[in-house]
Amino acid sequence: MGDNIMESRGQKRSEIGDGLPADKRACSSLEFRPSSSSASPQKLVSSSNSALEAHEGDMETSSSSASVSALASGRSEGDGERDSPYGSCDSDDVNDGDHRYSGLREFQRSRSYGDNSKVTVLLSSLSNEAETSGQLTALTELCELLSFCTEDSISNTLADQLAPVLVQLAKHENNPDIMLLAIRALTYLCDVFPRSSSFLVKHEAVATLCQRLMVIEYLDVAEQCLQALEKISRDQPHACLQAGAIMAVLGYIDFFSTTVQRTALSVVGNICKKLPSEHHSIFMEAVPRLCDLLQYEDQQLVELVVMCLIRIVEQVKDSPEMLSQLYGYGLIHQAIHLIDLHSRVTLNQSTYTGLIGLVAKLASGSAGAVGTLFELDIGSILKDVLSNTDLSHGMPPPRGVDKNCNQGLRNLVYINVAFCEVKLDT
Repeated sequence: MGDNIMESRGQKRSEIGDGLPADKRACSSLEFRPSSSSASPQKLVSSSNSALEAHEGDMETSSSSASVSALASGRSEGDGERDSPYGSCDSDDVNDGDHRYSGLREFQRSRSYGDNSKVTVLLSSLSNEAETSGQLTALTELCELLSFCTEDSISNTLADQLAPVLVQLAKHENNPDIMLLAIRALTYLCDVFPRSSSFLVKHEAVATLCQRLMVIEYLDVAEQCLQALEKISRDQPHACLQAGAIMAVLGYIDFFSTTVQRTALSVVGNICKKLPSEHHSIFMEAVPRLCDLLQYEDQQLVELVVMCLIRIVEQVKDSPEMLSQLYGYGLIHQAIHLIDLHSRVTLNQSTYTGLIGLVAKLASGSAGAVGTLFELDIGSILKDVLSNTDLSHGMPPPRGVDKNCNQGLRNLVYINVAFCEVKLDT
């Protein structure tokens, strides 16, 4: 009888153990801890089983009948609840998930409040006329804090209070370290709280940054100015344009590394996304410098320049005077050089298509542009491009020319023919 009970117990324990999911089973110390003795795991298990059997044997006389009834009751209850032996687990998991989410939200709220309080304290330190060493310490701590802050940590009121203090420190003439850290804090502030760009514009941060770029005294300060302007120009392109940011970032672009040059052109690209419908001269003055940059060999850099020029041409396409002015800057020569299949820089599909559209728009409004196209042997260039593009079967061309590009090429050919006929008639 005792043997049968022991077998039933063993069988029941095994069945329950196998039926449980992996995360509900009891952990075995042998699976997760290396043994400190030389005995094998099998001997340890055997020894443990023997001790368990002896202990159960001692208690068998007093508990055998109770065990039998318990097993019987357990089997019948298990059969009745076979579909959900842990019926409350799902609801418990949901409640646990809600509790964890609530706890995480509370933690984030408390952290944001703590960060806000720290920024307020540092702002107070910077607002007071402290010594240089104190300002450096406060700016360093502020930069570290802002680099790990979340948007919830900064309020509109705090950003509005912080902006004029940082702008004033960015104008510091006697200490380049204070200047650098203040501009870096501006950059971090825009990054963590994009709405702060409006407060920075209100307190003339853009003009201050442009001034530092027009007369470069410290290269690291100038690079930080470019990063700050890149952040601000995303949300305040018109303010950057009015402050002369385009010419400021392009003025000494040759002195910077390729990575920093890309940042500078990203500023111009952000501004060109929303050019005004009038007062064209404010951005047209940058075209000659942009045309020079088309001769660079860095693909990403050239593509940024092309996108800027595409947006400028799109903005003035209805003005023959402006198109003639663009032609006078040598834009046709640089564009055709990039369209040529033998160009050293390979543009991506959308940029290449847009560049062809740019040439078509110039040709549509400038007779001089058409004459230059024929001087550059545009027919041979178009022949090479079209011969490498299977228009009838849709074969992919080597430079990623798509259907839009093919349409652009057709438009360019039609425009050239039309102008040629007009020239012959006259």
